[in-house]
Amino acid sequence: MLTSYRKSAGALALAMSVFAVSGALAETRNVLIVDGAYFPSQSHVQPGDQVIFTNNATGSHTVTGEGEAWTSGAIPVNGSYTLDITAETPTSFSGQTMEEPVFEGFISFDVPVTQ
Repeated sequence: MLTSYRKSAGALALAMSVFAVSGALAETRNVLIVDGAYFPSQSHVQPGDQVIFTNNATGSHTVTGEGEAWTSGAIPVNGSYTLDITAETPTSFSGQTMEEPVFEGFISFDVPVTQ
C-alpha cells in the first residue's frame, strides 16, 4: 500500500510540475484596436500563447485571420476577443469598423530582436 501511495504521489508531483512549467511558458499578448489600426501592428507569439484584441475604436470591429481561418465576430466598443495561438494560426489578420477601410495586423513566431 505504501509503495502504491508513493508511486501515485510521485506521478502527481511530476504531472503538477509539467503543468506548472508548460503554463509558465504561455504568454498573453494584448492588441488594441484603434480607429484605422492595430497597436501593436505585429505581435511576437508562440503556440500556446493568447492574443487578446480589445476594441478601443469608436465602433464595432471584426478581426479575421488570413483565409478566414478564424473570426472574432463583432467586438463591441470596449469589448474584447481572445485568440488561442497554435502552430497553424495564420500570421496575418485583418478587420474593419463600419467607418474605416480594411486594415491589417500580423503575428510572428520569430523571437523579437532586442538590443
